[in-house]
Amino acid sequence: MNTTFQPKTKRIFWTPEHDDILKERFQTDYLHNIATHLGFSLSSVAKHARELGLRKDNPTGRNRDARAFVEMEYTNLSYQEMAERTGLHRFTIVKIARELGLSRTPEQLRTIRSRRRKELIQKERRRIIFGLDQRTNIKVVSNNQKIRLRGSLKRIGYILGTDGHTFFYYPGLTRHLVKEANGKELGVTFLPLPTACTEETEDYSASPAVSANGQTIN
Repeated sequence: MNTTFQPKTKRIFWTPEHDDILKERFQTDYLHNIATHLGFSLSSVAKHARELGLRKDNPTGRNRDARAFVEMEYTNLSYQEMAERTGLHRFTIVKIARELGLSRTPEQLRTIRSRRRKELIQKERRRIIFGLDQRTNIKVVSNNQKIRLRGSLKRIGYILGTDGHTFFYYPGLTRHLVKEANGKELGVTFLPLPTACTEETEDYSASPAVSANGQTIN
């Protein structure tokens, strides 16, 4: 049993005098310095500043640039995207948008959400291709096993055709017969690389495909 007694700290209540100090120092000092001086948490001081309607008359260069960026991109980007690009917290971006009186139409909101969802699905598909677990519960592929197999075959050196269901192998490639058997069960076809392409892959190690005209097949 722990018998150590912790001394009780005296609770401090916010008073009109604290309001006066906050008003006096708000424009010239950082909130965390004011909070330390008054003996309150930063969130408590920020809350009272909002209640008093205090706003910085001359924001720092970083916030000035961020405000200009938010005003310009508010209808195109989500709060999180703006936060990532400015280096500020998402809640700070929300606050700036409110102070600027910005708003979005329902159509603009739908466009942003649709784009963000598509980008998230693409990221999740890439994770599956490289054999990683999804970070969300969004269903991004109809056959996870086939997607993983495709990624594995490409890493070995098989060349994926433009139809997405045919893999080509070239002379010198160490074929993986077990993976090929699994692929055939999933509807994948394996064929020798056409002669025109074979010459360009003789000295080529396992990597993405190169076609006869020098362009990447996939």
